[in-house]
Order: sequence, then structure tokens, then C-alpha cells
Amino acid sequence: MKKIIQFCILMVFAASVAAQSPDDAPLKLRVATYNVGHFNQGVAGGLEVRGEAVYGKEGKQKYARLEMLNWRDWISRQSLDIIGLQEWNRYFDADSVLHAEEELLKPFYNNVYFGDEGTWIYNGIATNYKLTNLRQQYWAGEYYALIGDLQIGDKVITVISTHIPWQKDTHAPALDSLLAEMKKYEYLICMGDMNAKDAEQLRFKEEGFNIANGGHQGWFGTAFGSLKLAGREAGADKNIDNIITTQNIKIMNVSAPQTGLNDQDHLPIIADLIITW
Repeated sequence: MKKIIQFCILMVFAASVAAQSPDDAPLKLRVATYNVGHFNQGVAGGLEVRGEAVYGKEGKQKYARLEMLNWRDWISRQSLDIIGLQEWNRYFDADSVLHAEEELLKPFYNNVYFGDEGTWIYNGIATNYKLTNLRQQYWAGEYYALIGDLQIGDKVITVISTHIPWQKDTHAPALDSLLAEMKKYEYLICMGDMNAKDAEQLRFKEEGFNIANGGHQGWFGTAFGSLKLAGREAGADKNIDNIITTQNIKIMNVSAPQTGLNDQDHLPIIADLIITW
């Protein structure tokens, strides 16, 4: 009887290990990249709320909290497995009362990872998966990539949240460096603000990667502020945010939705990823 029980325990353990193996079936992840523009349409320092002279400090903070709740509601509705963030801000509001990570990410994600906090550049990754071997790769000035490893069975998926400089002298070398970094990995999910023209985005595809923006579903304008001012829904070289994967990760159901939150700056890119082993 004892041997039978031991055998049953062994079989249950073996089944548990097998269930964690990537060999059984493809893995589906819903992911997004979002340059949130410091919650203030591209202005560093957090959401600026005016009207204190009229409504008082309490009324000003009430408005900030209502805006923060709108952001929280949006994040909840997306039901993302992984979200890459750029131009985050430690505090949601310019008065530094509402801690952005605690208010917006911690209610939904057990694991939140951030890189170095610069004046403008502050990259993060939020997920309920555990990332290990967190590291940073700098491109130029404050611009960098936050990189972590997601272990699934005996496979490692490298996850990157990055921001590429737009400045002429550093932009092209940074893209070259990002491509070189991406080619190191068997499984890769790279999310970020590429600040790249369409031809540069297509280069990722030419180098053997799958791309969400400019891929099989075409282009998605994410530099929404400039598009809106021009009275357009889309335009050449305004598709500057992207999700890029290795060929063993399929990209489906891409969208760049208007959020009603920070639509004067960037729109997010959202996609379903199918990881094939």
C-alpha cells in the first residue's frame, strides 16, 4: 500500500512538472507598450492640476484623484499579462501626493520592475509573471532598455521595455545597438517607444523579427498628438511605438486604441502574442 501511495505521489509530481513544460501547447500572452508621458501629455513631473486659487488645495487634489482613478480603470479593463511602460513618473500628480506604482500598478500586478529614474526617461515592466536577471542596457544619455527573463519550463523569454532617443546624433546608433541586443535571444518580446520612421520599423522585420506596428495588420499611428493637430487618424512616420518579437512568437489582434487618458501624446500598442515552442 505504501509503495502504491509513493507511486501515486510520484505520478502527480511528474504531471505537475510536465504542465510547466513549454512543449505541451503554445502560450498566449496579452501585452502592451505605453509611453504614458508622465501622465501629463509629455511634460515631466506628473499630472499638473490648475485651479487651486478657485477650488483650493482640497479641490485640486480631488481632481487629481479622479484622473488617477480613470487611469486605474483603463489599466484594469485591458487585462494585460505584461505591460511595458515608458516616461513613467514616480508620482501621478505634480504635487507628489499619489504614488503612481502603488495606485495604478500594484492593485493588478504582483511584480513591477523599474529601471533608473531620469528626468524624462523612466522605463518599467508590470506583470504577474516573475522576471529574473533584471538588467539595463543604456543607449545614449538617459535612454535605456530594462531587460528581464521569464522562465517557462526549460525555455527563457527575454522581455524588454525600451525608449530609443529621437535626437539625430544618437538615434541611429541606438537602433543599431538595440538590434544587436535583440539578436542575442532565442525568445524575445521587445516593447517600447522606438521614435522610429516607418522604414526603420520595417528594418526589424527585414532582420528577421515580427513587428506589431507595420506588420501583417499594417500601421497604427501612435504619435497621436501631432496626428490630431494635423486632422489625421494616421500618417507616415507617426507610428513610433512597437512590440517586436522573435519569429517563434506570433503577433495577433494588434490595436492602438484611444484611451481618453493621455491622447495628446502617445497611444499604446496592444497585441496578443502566441509563443510557439
